[in-house]
Amino acid sequence: MKTQPPEAVLRPGAAEWELWKFPPKGAPTCEFAPSDKVLSAVPRLVLAMPARDLVAVPLWISPEADPVELAELELTSRHLLRRNAAVHAIRLETRDERALILALASSDDAKSSPFFPAARSFEASARLWDPGDADAVIWRELGEICFAFFTSRRCVFFSATGETSPGPAFCGVFSRSALRLKAEGVVPRTPAMLRVFGDFPEAELASLAGTLRVDLEFIAAPTPPRLPDPLSNPAPPIARIAESRRVVRNKLAKVGAFIAAAYLAIVAVLAADFVLRSRDLGKLQTEIAQLAPVATEARQTVTEWREFRHAVDPESYALDQLAAIAREVPGEQVRLTQVALENGRLLISGEAADVAQAYALFEKVKVSPALQQYDWTARQPQLAGKSKVRFEMEGVRPDAKTNDQ
Repeated sequence: MKTQPPEAVLRPGAAEWELWKFPPKGAPTCEFAPSDKVLSAVPRLVLAMPARDLVAVPLWISPEADPVELAELELTSRHLLRRNAAVHAIRLETRDERALILALASSDDAKSSPFFPAARSFEASARLWDPGDADAVIWRELGEICFAFFTSRRCVFFSATGETSPGPAFCGVFSRSALRLKAEGVVPRTPAMLRVFGDFPEAELASLAGTLRVDLEFIAAPTPPRLPDPLSNPAPPIARIAESRRVVRNKLAKVGAFIAAAYLAIVAVLAADFVLRSRDLGKLQTEIAQLAPVATEARQTVTEWREFRHAVDPESYALDQLAAIAREVPGEQVRLTQVALENGRLLISGEAADVAQAYALFEKVKVSPALQQYDWTARQPQLAGKSKVRFEMEGVRPDAKTNDQ
């Protein structure tokens, strides 16, 4: 998947930082010494790391080897790694069963670290120059002269020299680097053409061309960076830590947003349910208020019926109930000793010759048509002497009153 192109590149210029913006339509624009407010407004900012903040070493390795692991071993053995430096590797080409990589070691720098929070990715400033047909590029970076070698328009080596003018000291460093790269097979020849970016005096350029014996192509106007694909992203240690924290914060923010959304959804559902229930409750309360007079009248009718029932209802008259029970007595060996009707409860006590006759009476009373309104229960018959048992049974009507009513 192709990454989304950056919207701007912050690059160290000859004397100050340059912010190059790439609008969707139109030519790139440059702003010198941009403010923090301007940088924070760029969503996808690439920070071009100054050459002095990176150690670059081209290496030939096996194509199957881990380039980062071998790069770290090689830089460590050469004592080129600063404390807490981050190692990166860029694959350049494969030739004669060997792979050429550019090992990079990035370190934190006081002048570029303030821009780390605004950056979303990083790149070596040397890889952003367009060499054209030249073999090497020279430019001034924050007052310091730097150079880079290119093969097939790919940067294979770069370095900051610490020099402020392209004099003999600079030419010596440049020539020695060129000879070493050619001896290692990194470049096919010593440079024949140089491309120089920036404002250099003509006398310095003439001296440089004469000393190095090369042709010069001079570009004085500010030149927009050329973005390599893909970006190497040699983030320094502090930036990597900040990026890890930013990723964690973004994940936590997403989780928090999901929890908040779920919570709001639950609250919305509960609120909707509360509204519906409140509406239903209001309807029920209205119906209750409308039925209250009818209910009051019905309760009054029931009360009056309970008061007069014993006088007009044969089924609630004690003598009628006694007659109905007496009709169910199975024989002369069973006699009733007590029949009491009170508050809808009918209590029957009696004696029988044996338990079987007592249960026989109980079963007949339960199925008697005149006594069907009662819910019958019977206690265990008790011996009362020789050939005599006492029994009790109770029937309860649905409208029976309890003791506390």
